[in-house]
Amino acid sequence: MFFNIEKAKEAQKILGKLALIEPIDVDSIDVVVGLDVSYRNSNAVAAAVAYSIYEKKIVDFDVASQLVKIPYIPGLLAFREAPVMFLALKKLVTRIKRVDVIMINGHGLAHPRKCGIATHIGVVMNMPTIGVAKRLLYGKIISIGDNLAIAVEDAIVGYVVNRKGHRIYISVGHKITAEDALKIALSLWDKNSLFPEPLRLADSISREYTYRIFSSK
Repeated sequence: MFFNIEKAKEAQKILGKLALIEPIDVDSIDVVVGLDVSYRNSNAVAAAVAYSIYEKKIVDFDVASQLVKIPYIPGLLAFREAPVMFLALKKLVTRIKRVDVIMINGHGLAHPRKCGIATHIGVVMNMPTIGVAKRLLYGKIISIGDNLAIAVEDAIVGYVVNRKGHRIYISVGHKITAEDALKIALSLWDKNSLFPEPLRLADSISREYTYRIFSSK
């Protein structure tokens, strides 16, 4: 499959300009959907897991699988993983009554064109999104009080959280502020987990279903 990298980058620039940094009522947030993808060769399985902050449990989840033909290219992850994530997410939202925030394994505005996968999905779905990643893709780390923040072009687009000896990078996707993204992520974090609970569960479920679907193939 031919993949036009330059056109993909131009599309990101357009989507990035549509991204909004705006406050959200953190106290009203309940259902956060985690999105992650696992692979068996070129087969991708995405899990969308709806998790209730109030009830501290899974509300519902769904999975989707797809043959992935686009290679991994740093900065262009959305074109590889977003399509199968959309499939799982759309299946899930047909059944559940509410989704307040979507949390994605990847970056948001901490991206060379301000359009990581969390921003891509947020703008397309017109929903608040948060990116959570294990590595910094783009941006400058600066100190703000006791916190480490991610700055892009002098704007604060995320924060750094230390978990289990690792730095985890929380970034604005769409329709949220860096401070609110951090508050929501921290409210969902078990001290023994590397990722916030919706993403930990999405990772676990995507791995489980990858094995179920493709182990005999």
